[in-house]
Amino acid sequence: MTRIELVGCCCAMVLLTASSATLCEQLDIGMTSASFNDVTAAFLYGTPLFDYSRLSKQSRVSAAISKPLQAAQRAMQAKDFDEAFTQVKKAQSVSGEKTAYDNYVIDVMFMQIYQGKNDQADLVGTLTDTAQSQYATTEQQKIWYKFIAQYWYRQKDYNKALDAAKQAQQHGATDAGTMDLIAKAQYLSENYAEAASMMREIVSQQERPSEDSLKLLWQFDLKAKDDAGAASAIEELVALYPKPEYWQIALAPLARMNIKDARLELHVYRLMSDVGTLKTSRDYDDMALIALDQGYPSEAASVLQEALQRNVFSEQRDKDRYQHLLDRSRQRAATDQPKLDKSEPADGDGLVQLGAAYMSYGRYDKAVANIQEGIARGDLKSSDEAYLLLGIAELRLNQTPDAQRAFNKVATSSDTRYSRLGALWAARSGSWLPHAAQH
Repeated sequence: MTRIELVGCCCAMVLLTASSATLCEQLDIGMTSASFNDVTAAFLYGTPLFDYSRLSKQSRVSAAISKPLQAAQRAMQAKDFDEAFTQVKKAQSVSGEKTAYDNYVIDVMFMQIYQGKNDQADLVGTLTDTAQSQYATTEQQKIWYKFIAQYWYRQKDYNKALDAAKQAQQHGATDAGTMDLIAKAQYLSENYAEAASMMREIVSQQERPSEDSLKLLWQFDLKAKDDAGAASAIEELVALYPKPEYWQIALAPLARMNIKDARLELHVYRLMSDVGTLKTSRDYDDMALIALDQGYPSEAASVLQEALQRNVFSEQRDKDRYQHLLDRSRQRAATDQPKLDKSEPADGDGLVQLGAAYMSYGRYDKAVANIQEGIARGDLKSSDEAYLLLGIAELRLNQTPDAQRAFNKVATSSDTRYSRLGALWAARSGSWLPHAAQH
């Protein structure tokens, strides 16, 4: 096992385990500030969940209960909710059979009282019953069920929250807040596949998927054991929100792969360097030595220079050693670079490698021309590497659409190592800025 496999594997496993365990805590799988604003305002700020004045327009209550209900209404207007409760209970206890409308009005008045007293538990119980009345309109049912869902979610009874949210949805609640609660309640009640499916629908409806939505989608897919879905989510996340911590997660599968090809290992380090996850002295050491061994002294010198500037080497003896290696790399680059223009490769592979050499010196136009010619000649040992190099060189020239086409071609490779690299470089090209602008 190579060093990048051993250390990268350990780091990746720790990272993924920790991320899976803590992401929901970090994101606060609670209600978002934009969720259920209408019903939250109704409860917290006293906006009635029901317009009592509308009752008289719909029908009439029985004469036997009208007097206590009128007394209750006057008490509510005076904000004497205890007296109002007493009067409504009196109406409820009147002997004789009550109509369905009588019971509906009584429940509505109880709703008003519980709301006025900030009694959420009794309010939700009454709302649940009243929402099933034949006199409740679809709009009322939608708002009431959303309120009920929010209440049970906050009580951590996710099954009840889910049932109520789905009722709200059936009554026309298609807003993002309702869908968001459904997805989170499904996840927290361990219905991971359903949660992932709902979160994917939420993401698909967002013109620019939010960072939190993509992180939740990744988390839900992981729990649902949908590796392909999780990979797609993290690729979109790094494309839209290219933070180093997301790139560490995205690169983790590569770190776990059995990479025994030095050039492929160098490609992994190149991506790590490009996205800001090349951090440790050992990473810089390995990348520089592989680059030097593969015939890219200028690239090795650039890596070492960056490492020394960032003080990644703590011991003075290490600083002296790498300074010596930097000087040696620069001398070799000064000798080798003039030879490139005199090279006459005999086949496609030679042209591709010449293009890679030009790229290591920052001569990206020459790199693109030679790699394209090498690909055109065909019969390459690794067309995946050729297109990967082509995409990187095109990206450096700000030819982003061309680079994405090259990376997408690599992403379809049957070699899972290259297909992963291609997909991640394609994601990178979606948010790419010149390297100098990022540091």
